Amino acid sequence: MSSGKKGTDNKQLYAAIVIIFILALSGIIYYAEYREINDPYELAGRVIHVSEDISSYQFDMSSNITILGDSVSALKGNGYVGYDDQEMNITFFSPEKSIDMIVVDEKAYMRENEGIWESRNLDDNTWESNDQLSQNEFLLEESTNLSMERADAGIILTAIPDQSTLIQEADKVGLDLQGSEKLSEYYVKYLIDDESYHIISIETHIDFLMKVQGMMSPVTINTRIHVYDYNGKIEVEAPL
Repeated sequence: MSSGKKGTDNKQLYAAIVIIFILALSGIIYYAEYREINDPYELAGRVIHVSEDISSYQFDMSSNITILGDSVSALKGNGYVGYDDQEMNITFFSPEKSIDMIVVDEKAYMRENEGIWESRNLDDNTWESNDQLSQNEFLLEESTNLSMERADAGIILTAIPDQSTLIQEADKVGLDLQGSEKLSEYYVKYLIDDESYHIISIETHIDFLMKVQGMMSPVTINTRIHVYDYNGKIEVEAPL
């Protein structure tokens, strides 16, 4: 065999090896991305990883409290959150008042009961406390007790977060807990789309005992957040 012929054969061999390597690597990546996940911690990691590419979402939320056998609607809300331009347009309703908030151009505008708008510079706390998706992804990331099950609507991932987050959750619906409460049950259920791994809904359930009218009484807080229209763009403008 001539040296020229041998060199050509070697180049073809190297090219074939490179193609096989690329195809094998592509197959590994595809398998890692699209294989069925059966471990709840791996599922949580996939949900958090996918969330890094979310540019916006809309949400509806409702929360109710049951005390001494009576259930009342504590909070309702809906809104739009856009990450690319750091924008929000959110409204919350409670039995006592309504709160509107608009975030645009690094300014936060707020008003109560459709009154006069007040503005201030946007800070991290204002953004983080109203970004419903990131709040709950943080709870998911910090949970050490996870379980999952498959349903017709998607995958249900149940998390039991650290007990220290109880006070934060109660504060959202207007309960001022002092730390003497006894927690009975606390879990968060995420309904996850089994193709996109986007969160469809988040249900939080908290059961605890607290002092009501001088007696330790059972209290239940149930909150549901429906998340939809991922990556849809809505124009947000500063109020006049």
